[in-house]
Order: sequence, then C-alpha cells, then structure tokens
Amino acid sequence: MILGLAALLFLIPAAPARAHSNSPHLFESVPDQITPAHLAHGIEVEMIDHDANLRLVNKSGNEVIVMGYDGEPYARLAANGEVFLNQRSPAYFLNQDRYATTPVEASADPEAPAKWVKQSDDGTLIWFDRRSHSMSDQVPAVVDDTSVSQPVRDYQIPMRVNGEPAKLGGTLYWNGQSEFPMGIVAGLLIVTAMCAGLGFLGIEALRRAEPESHGASGGEVAPSPGPPQ
Repeated sequence: MILGLAALLFLIPAAPARAHSNSPHLFESVPDQITPAHLAHGIEVEMIDHDANLRLVNKSGNEVIVMGYDGEPYARLAANGEVFLNQRSPAYFLNQDRYATTPVEASADPEAPAKWVKQSDDGTLIWFDRRSHSMSDQVPAVVDDTSVSQPVRDYQIPMRVNGEPAKLGGTLYWNGQSEFPMGIVAGLLIVTAMCAGLGFLGIEALRRAEPESHGASGGEVAPSPGPPQ
C-alpha cells in the first residue's frame, strides 16, 4: 500500500513555475505573406507545431533562396524541386535545433562562397528559424497580462526569388497562460492521497487486530457441568 501511495504521488503532475514554462504552446507564430506579392505565386509557407518549424514548399518554377542571419544564402530550393543547404552558413549549424545550441564550426563563413549540400528532391524545406519563434521559455518582457493572448513582435525573413529580393513576414504571439492555481490543486491532491492511504492502513490494522483481542479477553470457554447422576 505504501509503495502504491508513493507511485500515486509521482503520477501527480507538478505545476509549472509562474515565470516560465517549457511548453511550446505558449507561443504562436503566424507567417503572413511573401512580399512583393508577384514573387509569392507558387510558394507555400506554414508554421508547424505553433511556433516550432517553418515549412516552405516551392512550386513556383523559380529558384528560391532563404537567407541566413548574416545576409548569406542559407537554403536553396531549385526550380526542379531539389533542396540544398549551405554548409558555409553559420545558420546551417544554428538551425539544427530550436535554441541554436549546436556549435558553429570554424569552417562556417558567411562571406565565403556557398557550399551546397543536397537535402531532398521534394521542393520542401523545414527548418528552425530563430527569427520566427521564441528563443526562450521565459515570459516576454512586453507581455503585461500573461493570461491574455497578444503579439510579441513582428519578424521578416529575407529571401531571393528568381534572383529578386523578397521577404517573408509574420508575427509571433504570446498565446496566454492560465491563471488557474494549479500548484494549490496539486498540493491538495497530494494531501488527499496521503490521508486516504493512511486511513486505509489504519482500518486494515484494526481489522486484523479484532480476532486477536477477542481471543485474549475470552480465552477458551470451559464446558458447563452436566446434571448430577
């Protein structure tokens, strides 16, 4: 019973700290449009998992290049559907994970000629881009009321379409965080589970002690004498 109670306590989720959360759903990134508009035809852009990955599909028949953080070419989506990444771009390493924890190798140089490495043939690029998502699980400083959804910042990702400069714009939103006191609820659940477990143990102890107490007080009952002969 004690082991079962301990297991129950471990199953009760801990409430997140008020100042931050690891949940990616606290943010929402909404890509707007590619400008100028005449370059956007045939290019599809969407955000995957709220604000995690950008997904760009090139069906334009033109070459599309996504620029890195230093103005260098990061990705190239050819007109025939081939997709390449530039291993000389620092973004090649920084975009490996959401929080850019992958070290940038010494070979990276935004001023150097691109070294293209083929990734796929389906005309689709999926990548982390720190310009379009939150780089921290902290509540943004611009958020006054954490329970209310509100814009955090606008962003622009520079591109080149058929050799012409273009930009993908969008907005990052704070989704809102519930003010419901989950910490108090979790504490009450723990106390309730502990009381229930201790109460069950007490009842079991009393039930097992009943036969022993009866035997100790009464002992064996002597038979009554029969009628005189």
